[in-house]
Amino acid sequence: MKELNKVEVEQVSGAGFIADAGGALGKGIGWIIDAKNPDNGGLGQQAGGALGQGIGQIVEAGIGAISQIIGAGLGLIGLGRR
Repeated sequence: MKELNKVEVEQVSGAGFIADAGGALGKGIGWIIDAKNPDNGGLGQQAGGALGQGIGQIVEAGIGAISQIIGAGLGLIGLGRR
């Protein structure tokens, strides 16, 4: 069985830095919405946090895919030099 590297572990767990930052940014934007609409019970922060974290996870997945492609390409180049 393959051992996962750090990037792959973060992708699987969804606990990456970019997702966390996106969630925090979304909550901040949601806080502004909640301040304008105090009767919504904090739904702006919840929705903004979830949306921001989801966007961050998509970005992390893209970065992970790009790093895997580059790694595979470098591996092929290394094999060609042998």
